[in-house]
Amino acid sequence: MRKKIGTTNNVVLFLNVLAVALISLSFLGAVSWSADYRTSSVPPTQIIPVDIKPRLCPNPLEVSKSGVVSVAILGTERLDVRQIRQDSVRLEEIQPEGISWRDVARPHKFYTWKSRGKKAKANFCTDEGPDGKLDLVLQVNKKDLLRVLGKVRDGDVRVVRLSAWHKSGARLVGQDVVVIEK
Repeated sequence: MRKKIGTTNNVVLFLNVLAVALISLSFLGAVSWSADYRTSSVPPTQIIPVDIKPRLCPNPLEVSKSGVVSVAILGTERLDVRQIRQDSVRLEEIQPEGISWRDVARPHKFYTWKSRGKKAKANFCTDEGPDGKLDLVLQVNKKDLLRVLGKVRDGDVRVVRLSAWHKSGARLVGQDVVVIEK
């Protein structure tokens, strides 16, 4: 009679290693757990309204001047900006130098334009003022923004993208346009 040595031990060892790996991944946020795999889901990406240089339309970006550029994530009925993880906010790859909360502008009707397949235009913005909802206002270094945009010409209309994470785990993305002025 032949005896299988180690087969049971190998299976037990494999299952233990697998369990440790899955638990480690869950702590890192790479795997989420649900009692029913059919109901588990990844939080959706939400398109949010972003306004570069609130209350200006179009949004000029003067190449010759240094300083900061104001960028607002506009609060809506569905978005409480106090629930945005401040440390996660990036304009392109740039972390803001300053953050404050105040009502500065209302969302423009084109803030979801990319999702509808439209080409960016300089007038995809609003100059309307406050709407009674709290906004998250960021200060971004202009030289850093120009570095990320790369080579620009006078009159160029460029799309600038913002990303952040909601405290619920949802990814937030938005964009606005700037018009280059040399």
